[in-house]
Amino acid sequence: MAYPIPGMDTPGSSNTMSWGRYVTPRSATPTPLTPQGPGVDSADVAKTAALLKSIVETADSVPAIDQARVAWLQQAVVSGTVQANPQQIARSIAELEALLA
Repeated sequence: MAYPIPGMDTPGSSNTMSWGRYVTPRSATPTPLTPQGPGVDSADVAKTAALLKSIVETADSVPAIDQARVAWLQQAVVSGTVQANPQQIARSIAELEALLA
């Protein structure tokens, strides 16, 4: 069973309402999209590119991982000659989070 929708003219329907009363006609020239206020998303490609370049330069300046030192430290932890300091680890994590904020 079909259910008529008021205001919609369909073939064979007895509706006499027209779209013109409910839809405003579009202008011939499109309106450019511009931010209208807070909450509107936008992107600045140049700013993003500069930020990415800065990130890459910083990452390139960090020294490579010294695999020999990592292996030595792993062996020292396993053998018990080096003990983990939970307070120092917590401080280091907090400092890293502060740098990332």
